[in-house]
Amino acid sequence: MFKVSQEMRLNTQATAAASSSSSTSSPSGSGLEGNSPEEGGIFGRYQRTPDADAYPAEPPRVYVAPELTDAGKVQLLHFPSGALRVNSSVGFVIKRNGVKGNFEVRVEGPSGQPIQPVQQQQLDPERFQIDCHLAAGAGLYKVHIKCNSVTLPRSPFIIVAIAGIAESIEGKQQNTSVPILDSDVSKVQSRGLGLTHVSLVERNEFTVDCSQAGSNMLLVGVLGQRGPCEEVVVKHLGRSIHRITYRVCDPGDYVLVVKWGEQHIPGSPFSLSAE
Repeated sequence: MFKVSQEMRLNTQATAAASSSSSTSSPSGSGLEGNSPEEGGIFGRYQRTPDADAYPAEPPRVYVAPELTDAGKVQLLHFPSGALRVNSSVGFVIKRNGVKGNFEVRVEGPSGQPIQPVQQQQLDPERFQIDCHLAAGAGLYKVHIKCNSVTLPRSPFIIVAIAGIAESIEGKQQNTSVPILDSDVSKVQSRGLGLTHVSLVERNEFTVDCSQAGSNMLLVGVLGQRGPCEEVVVKHLGRSIHRITYRVCDPGDYVLVVKWGEQHIPGSPFSLSAE
């Protein structure tokens, strides 16, 4: 037995016709074509393995399987890093970096139901645009991405959707923006187990050092699948050093957002998982 690796296109629309005629046709007519741009085909790199029987009583059959894909080379460009408004549109770019094959993108809403439609637009041979609409309410949206059935590292990617700006009794929108002060968010430092691990038994803790980042306000929030977590406490220890503790009761995925004014500190938003 031997294996041959080559690029080909699978004509999935002709599967039924190919299977009915496989007993009378040769392997070259079984719906596999090298580089033909036939509509409905799936292009990629595959391994072909012939029948192991040395003396076949029937015409030989060729088994096709996707070749292993180095999904770690794939990059996501312009993926949203902060919270977005409900009913807003999301767009980002997938860059192949030489990885060949087919990409599968699936977006789940806060309830776990898939979001439709997810549109894909080819920009060039190396990049294509992904667009979807956050219309399933506030919460965590999960973006699952696969290449040749191989899941990308860090998938699913998390998008946080929040409700719109609240309105006052007179129907006028309230201004919730933070005043712009003289600060440098890149100099904010954070450390602690609460940034990487979540405990369901006791309070989680981390510190944020803003002593070199100028003057501004520290904003912290933790959002889970059922909404904000039960408790978030921010305590100023002096000299612009803060200790943050929070507590969660339900297992699942959480997003920890830490802002210095209106800008995320380095690493924010943090994706956490409680089991």
